[in-house]
This record gives sequence, structure tokens and C-alpha cells, in this order.
Amino acid sequence: MVGKGKREQKIAIEAVIVAAITVAGLALQVITGGFNREILAFPANLILITAIPVLLILFKGALKHLASGSLSIILISTVAIIALYMGLVPGNSAKSSWPFTLIYLALLINLTASVLMRLRIFKFRKDISFMLNHIGLLILLFSAGPGSADKARYFMRVFEGKVEWRAEKSGGKERAEAVELPIAISLEDFEMDEYPPKLAIIERNTGIALPEKRPFYFEANLNAFATIENRTLTVDSVVYKPGYAPAAFVRVTDIYSDEATEGWVSCGNYFQHFKTLSLDSTYCVAMTSPEPKEFRSKVEAYTQSGKVKNGIIRVNHPMTIGGWKIYQHSYDSARGRDSVWSLFELVYDPWIIPAYIGMIMMIFGAITLFWKGGKS
Repeated sequence: MVGKGKREQKIAIEAVIVAAITVAGLALQVITGGFNREILAFPANLILITAIPVLLILFKGALKHLASGSLSIILISTVAIIALYMGLVPGNSAKSSWPFTLIYLALLINLTASVLMRLRIFKFRKDISFMLNHIGLLILLFSAGPGSADKARYFMRVFEGKVEWRAEKSGGKERAEAVELPIAISLEDFEMDEYPPKLAIIERNTGIALPEKRPFYFEANLNAFATIENRTLTVDSVVYKPGYAPAAFVRVTDIYSDEATEGWVSCGNYFQHFKTLSLDSTYCVAMTSPEPKEFRSKVEAYTQSGKVKNGIIRVNHPMTIGGWKIYQHSYDSARGRDSVWSLFELVYDPWIIPAYIGMIMMIFGAITLFWKGGKS
């Protein structure tokens, strides 16, 4: 019972220490207004990862306390709660807050101390699972934490037939100074697949489509047919030429009187006015602008080291070259499929490979733990 009481007292003290770290972080948050992650950029992050184990070895007396398993649980639980808050509350800045930074640092120190403690009595067969899991997690957390300060993200607008090496951090949403990157992109061609435009009978003044309770749109394909309230609509022909707005020749027939109205309907584009088919003083037939199905860019990328790569970049299908990932971000939405430029997002993350190594180590650690029957 005495031992149990001491253990509970130890856990209580550790909980108080973590709470004190959180309060200190809140105080720094109020005073400084937030943690600037850029101060951990290279070489500060490498100095940090070297300093932690060195200091722990020098202060051996604190090593055992800092490697406490109960302290690990408290710290991981605290980080998990903050991470849950970051995931559930949009637009929060918890990741760049002092409380999260200090707790995260304490977790890195705790994991490092745990590894150093186990190294003192290391036996391969007995401790390999523990070392793989803890070192892998330590590498992953460091890569995602202090290592993320080296992550760079830029936006580059490239015109067809041009080579561009300048980029900015704003993505074109606000004016920002362009910087030269060690990577260049040549846009050979921009392509877009679109869904067929849609037709509807709308009220002129409100723009609301019929029927009012459940508006109906149908695709403007050749010989397309639809019945809307007391009218039938038939598409006799469709014109969809490069550089021009799509147009459809539509025939509208009144079901009761057999009176027909026909004419061309177009959604218009950046240099053509839209065109509607008037049915009466209240209603007309209108065409919606075609929605993009997929857009892609055929590019050639170059790096200062001499690497050259050709390929097609699609949304969620980036190109990787020289440590950079190039994502298709946007295009000239006013021109649509006739856009003459593409906006690319370029991401450079030198710690992505260590992060993968950490995950692989944890996977092997889990396999060896399973093989040993769950005994670490």
C-alpha cells in the first residue's frame, strides 16, 4: 500500500508539472502573442535535437524522472487533447501556440530520456521492439515538429510556352514579393475536361429555375429531352468550339397549345455575352456555365542541380523532383478551359524522408512486438 501511495503521489506531481508547463505557455502566449516556428529553422532544429540527449546525459540524476512512463501518458494525452481541438475547431492557431510548443518539447525530452534509459541495459532480443517504436516515434515527432520549420511552400504562376522560376508565398490572393527558387517550370499546355453545360427554364427577375419547389436542370447534349411543368424542351444541336462559349439550339413546345419557340442559348464566356431564349415576359431558357471535371498541366521542370523531368500534373497527382512536390493549384477561372496559365503550389520538405523512416521503424517495431507476443 505504501508503494502504491508513492506511485500515486508521483503521478500527481507529474500532472502538476505538466499543468505548470501549460500555464507557463499560456503566460508566454499572452506576453508574446504566439510562438514563431521560424526560429526553429535549420540549423536551430539540428542544434535542438543534439542538445536534448547531451543535456540528459550530463544531468543523469534527472534522467530517470524524465523517462517516467506515467509522465509519457500524461504528455501524450495532453498533446492528443490539443490535436483533437485543432481538428474539431476550424481556423484555430493552437499549433503555433506556446502551450502546445512547450508540451510538445516536453514529450520529445521524455521520449529521448526513455531511449537513453533503455540503452543503458539494452539487450537486442528483449529491447528491439521498444527501441524501434520509441526511436521511430521520436524521429516522426521531431520531423513533424521542429523539422516542419524548414518546410517551404510557394505559389508559381506559369504561362503557356514560358519558363518561370519566380514564386511568391501568397498564392496570388494578395500582393507579395516574388523570390527566385532553385526550381523552374515550363508550361507546355493546359487542358481541362468539363461536364456538359445545363439548361433550365428560369424566371427573369429572380433567376430561380422551374419548378420552384424543386428546380430542374438537364444537360445540353444533342437530342436531349426534358419536360418542365407544361413545356417540353428538345436540344436539336450543340456547338462547342475551342475559344468559344458552348451554345445549344433549343426547341420549347407548350404541351397544351403545341406552340413552339426555338432559338440559340449560350452561357457566354470571357469575351462573349450570354444568350437566353425568351418564352414570354416572365420566363426564358438559360444555360449554366460548364463545370470543370478535371484540369491538368503538361510541364517540364528543372532544378539547379541539372535534373529535368517531364510529366502531367493533375489535382492530387503532384510531380516530385529534387525534393520538391509540384501541385496543380488553380487556373484562370474566367477563361476556364481556355486558360493560358496555371498556378502551381510548390512544397519543399527536407524532413519528409526522416518522417517516413520513423513510420517504417514503428511498423517494424509493431511487427516484432507481435512476434514476441506483446512483451516489450
